[in-house]
Amino acid sequence: MTMDPETLEAIPTGEDQTCFACGAKNAHGLRMKFYADRQQVYSFLSLPETMTGWDRTIHGGILSTILDEIMGWAVIHLFKKLGVTQSITVDFKRPIKAGENISVRGSVLEVLSERSARMSGTICNANQDVCAQAVGQFMLIRPKAAVRLGIVGADYMKNFGPVFKAEDPT
Repeated sequence: MTMDPETLEAIPTGEDQTCFACGAKNAHGLRMKFYADRQQVYSFLSLPETMTGWDRTIHGGILSTILDEIMGWAVIHLFKKLGVTQSITVDFKRPIKAGENISVRGSVLEVLSERSARMSGTICNANQDVCAQAVGQFMLIRPKAAVRLGIVGADYMKNFGPVFKAEDPT
């Protein structure tokens, strides 16, 4: 999965986000940034020792969070809807050490209905070895419906405005 962020479209995540995975304002979070081509969403990062378990190995819960987030942002970018995780299965293949450069990819496996999709997520190390993979089922929710149902507030939804471009997010 060799990809260069310079050749991909950057996806805006909102400056006021405090999300553990993608929030620019979360000093203790992952601060993931996202890029896309027409079929997949990518992220590139290196994780600090504060996110490890044994012997500088990145904790499986952190890797699961990264996979959940890349699949969620693939829903946001590719479907122009919010994605709510209904289920996720993660398979760990190889350890990732603190400071190691990793690339993450999220894509659509199957559209189940207008409101549901199966997504995939993959984490690779610098040698392009698959280190972890996930499959998740996501509920797809239109931005206006998410606000109406109280899943997110109208002010919070404005963070996603640049991503949803064509549709008024409130």
